[in-house]
Amino acid sequence: MKIFIIPKTIIVLILIYSLSLSCSKFEDGPTLSFISAKARISREWKVEYVKNLSTGITHSADYEGWLFTLDKNGSFIKTEPYNLSENTFNGEWELIGKNILRIEYIAASGSIIEFYKILRLTKKELWLEDEIQEIHYYSE
Repeated sequence: MKIFIIPKTIIVLILIYSLSLSCSKFEDGPTLSFISAKARISREWKVEYVKNLSTGITHSADYEGWLFTLDKNGSFIKTEPYNLSENTFNGEWELIGKNILRIEYIAASGSIIEFYKILRLTKKELWLEDEIQEIHYYSE
């Protein structure tokens, strides 16, 4: 009876490969990250562009100066400059499941709760999608 011994390097490569296939929480990556999603998302984000999902048209100039700052403690500030004025919204955020961002804040119309699917989350990129638009943020 012969016993075959598999070299350790092959076992390690198989484990790394299988982990890389199963670790992606987001449609557009990253495939593998050793930094938690909460740590990656907790920073100041600037709008790169917004894509209207019904028309496919992207807008970037309209969102110049918009900031979305998420703190590790679950609070956020959203700043939206518009026509020589600036709207600022304060609220709370949380990650739900593997890839949903929930934000809640008070606006002039009352309490607002929004849900976004996280398509991509790295230290420099955050791509969110709701039923109307896909928002691409970047962080410096």
